[in-house]
Amino acid sequence: MLVYQTFLKAARAKLPTVLLYWIIFTLIAFVLSFRAQDEINRHFETASARICIIDNDQSTASRALSDFLSSRHTLVTFDSCDRETLQDNLYYHRVDYVLTIPAGFEEKLFSGEADALVESAKLPDSACGYFIDRQADGYIGTLAAASAAGRSPEDAAAAADRIFQELPEASSVQFEEKSSASHKQMYYFFQYLPYVILMMIMQGLTPVLLAFRKTDIEKRSLCSSIHPNVQNAQIGLGCATFALASWLAFLIPGIFIYGPEQFFSNSGLLCLVNSAVFVLIATAVTLLLGTFPLGGEALSMISNVIGLGMSFLCGVFVPQWYLGDAVLSVSRFLPAYWYIRITNMLAGFSDETLSMHTYRTCIGIQLLFAAAIFAVYLASARFHRRAREG
Repeated sequence: MLVYQTFLKAARAKLPTVLLYWIIFTLIAFVLSFRAQDEINRHFETASARICIIDNDQSTASRALSDFLSSRHTLVTFDSCDRETLQDNLYYHRVDYVLTIPAGFEEKLFSGEADALVESAKLPDSACGYFIDRQADGYIGTLAAASAAGRSPEDAAAAADRIFQELPEASSVQFEEKSSASHKQMYYFFQYLPYVILMMIMQGLTPVLLAFRKTDIEKRSLCSSIHPNVQNAQIGLGCATFALASWLAFLIPGIFIYGPEQFFSNSGLLCLVNSAVFVLIATAVTLLLGTFPLGGEALSMISNVIGLGMSFLCGVFVPQWYLGDAVLSVSRFLPAYWYIRITNMLAGFSDETLSMHTYRTCIGIQLLFAAAIFAVYLASARFHRRAREG
């Protein structure tokens, strides 16, 4: 096992780089986990949303609608109310809902028009946003009914306020189990695995593989008594050891943060299997990179292109529900898309219902990616070996 031991010694020299990614990931996991817990608590323990109201009518009816929503939610104002600013604030969750009351709102309302009188903006699939839509539509409908009875805008607003004050208070019921809420926290942990594992393995293994592929070292190895197939097997065993160690190092913060009971629950084990399959993909990509004569700067550039490019396109850094159809069409040809698709289903952040059939399909596609990349690695290694021999 001389080659295997030499491989591990060379890999040990790259531990500082790998350790840097591990520390960064651990800090991110802690921060996002606590943030996720706060979001879960806020979602189930409060009924007030952050809303922004743009009143371009400034009439009695529009002010009554604004006061009604403001009394039930937290009103947020911004220095600029242009479309781009409001979209940015929605994206970064500084506001949950934006209501625009156009000019002529009261005139149309009291002339008999009651449909599409206001415009709203909210995050896609936002239950909170749709709930506020129903509140606004209900209040506008009450104003319209009062106006149809011949009441003035002031009397109609007073009647609407009186009706809504007499309604009984509604209590919220949490249908989600505590274990499901904890899986939402684990989603943030496993969300960043593709980028972290790719960078850890590529930055740690590729320089070692390139060192073994140097002409002088390779010729010297061929002169030894160890058969080339045995050497390649020991190098492969060294890669597997390094990848396994990286994966286990990735799991340590998760076990510490969530505890064994949550981390090794049914959903946690499904996430673990999904992550183990992606480790195979990362190892195959690294082996493929190791067949090319790359320098340090070229290796760093290519590693970042692969890691960051796949992460942005497949939903690691930006959730898949924010990505356009064109981007998702491209990302389906990348393995990280199928990994993130599983984590979204397990966390309940996807429109898809979690089923073992879909889970096995996504796992199978990732395994096909790993097999295909490994096949390309074998072909590339044979090509470069023949080129050096010839």
